[in-house]
Formats: sequence, C-alpha cells, structure tokens
Amino acid sequence: MDQYADNALIQSFLKIPEHQRLYQTYVDEKTKEAEEALDRAFQKYYVEIRLIRILSNTLKRHAIRYDQKRKQQNQRLLLILDQPASCEADTTTTNLDLIKDSEAIPVEQAVIEKEDRLEDKIENPALYHAIRSLTPRQRHVLESYYLKGMTDTEIATKEGVSQQSISKVRNITLSKLKTYLLEWDKHERCP
Repeated sequence: MDQYADNALIQSFLKIPEHQRLYQTYVDEKTKEAEEALDRAFQKYYVEIRLIRILSNTLKRHAIRYDQKRKQQNQRLLLILDQPASCEADTTTTNLDLIKDSEAIPVEQAVIEKEDRLEDKIENPALYHAIRSLTPRQRHVLESYYLKGMTDTEIATKEGVSQQSISKVRNITLSKLKTYLLEWDKHERCP
C-alpha cells in the first residue's frame, strides 16, 4: 500500500471514515473477506468519482456552448433601439429614448409599492381571503401599522383623523379577521 500513498484518488478514498475502517480491518486481519469488502468499496467509490467527473465535464461543455450561442445571437441581432435616432454625429439620443414613457413607473418603485400590500405577503389561503374581504381603509390601517411600523398616532396624523379613530378601525378590523378565520375553520372541518 505504500506504493499508492502518493495517489490522490487513494488518499481521498481513505479520508472517508468507513473506508479507513475497511482498510484497517484488511491490514489487521489480511483475510479474503476483508480484501473483498475493501475492493468493493473502492470500486463503488471509483465509479462515483468517474461519474462526477463526467457530469462536471459535460456541464462545463454545455455552459461554454451556451455562452458561445448567446454571444453569437447578440452579435447577429444587434438592437436597433440602441442606434442613434438621427444621422447627425453629435446626437446622443437613441431610438429607445424616443419611445420611453415619461409617465411609466420605474420597475423598482412598482416592486416596492407591491411589497407594501398586505395581501401580497400572506401565504395562508384563509388569511388571504380574510384580508381581501376588508375595506380599503381597513387594509390601509393594517398595512400602515404592521408593514410600515407606524403607530396609531402617526397614521391618524397622516390621514387627518384622531388617534382613537385609527385605534378603533384597527381593533374592529382585527375582530373581523378573527371572526372570518373562525368561520373558515368551521367550514374546513365540517364541509
């Protein structure tokens, strides 16, 4: 075995505790069964290593081919929208600039606004339907309180109403949600 001590495959094989145990059993006992058990374990390990290597090389080749195809497509299909809008040399306006909608909401802002909606955060179907059953004002109070972390006073100031009014709306809304969820639960248990 000393002749294989420098072999990286043997070293990686023996790093596995089960394989170390099989090897030690073979060294200690020198029986045919121990030798066969060690040999079977090594053959299985070798097949796994070869399979991993083949898969790795295949994935690498596919990734390279994919990149080459993408580059080739990008060179063939140059975007006309990126071209200058006029033939004048000093213009920096592109065709894309001419068709942009000045009223359009940037994607980042649309995502942020969507994330501020309570129903977009709910995964439980019963709670989702309960939230959808609320009035816009009730949803707004819950979103402000729970998603934006605003206090009743801050919400009241923003809406121009009293803090007690916001507190009352929030409590009624929570009570309504509780009732809705209890009814949903009853219908789920007793269809």
